[in-house]
Amino acid sequence: MVASTVLAVGVAAVVAGCSAGQITQTDAHLAAVNGDRGSVGPLRISNAELAFPEGEARHWAAGSDVPLSMSIANNGSAGDELQSITSAVSDDISIEGDKVIAPRKALTVGGSRAVSLGEEDAETGGGELGNATVVLRSIKQDLFPGQTVTVTVTFRDAGPVEMRVPIGAPTYSRTAEAPAEEAAH
Repeated sequence: MVASTVLAVGVAAVVAGCSAGQITQTDAHLAAVNGDRGSVGPLRISNAELAFPEGEARHWAAGSDVPLSMSIANNGSAGDELQSITSAVSDDISIEGDKVIAPRKALTVGGSRAVSLGEEDAETGGGELGNATVVLRSIKQDLFPGQTVTVTVTFRDAGPVEMRVPIGAPTYSRTAEAPAEEAAH
């Protein structure tokens, strides 16, 4: 009886060990970034988000101009070009600055960091990425933090990719509000 129990435990350990790492509880977890991500062809979009409302505003009011930020990496061997960005919340979305994403390079929308995708680019000094500014002009409705907006990003060769873009976190430290009892004094 002891031998059969030991054999059963041994078989269970071998079977469990064979599937280790195959189906895990964390295999579908996403990275902890604020924005949405998407891909089309060799292009990868990451951390796409609308800016947090400015100043004392608690939301973007209808009629506001709302900046969009994201990073677009081209992992392919040929360049591509950002042609348009559309959304139901704005009929006028402007794209200014660089639009071409060279092979093995990236385009930063709404930022100005210089990053390289390849080690050889860093060695030759050719690792700078392009910079662009995108603004959803005169939005048609109020937008609140926590809300997402459907945005379609279209490239010349790779085509369109639809994304659900959230309003990002504030870029400044938020102070705690005073409790109601202290505010009354």
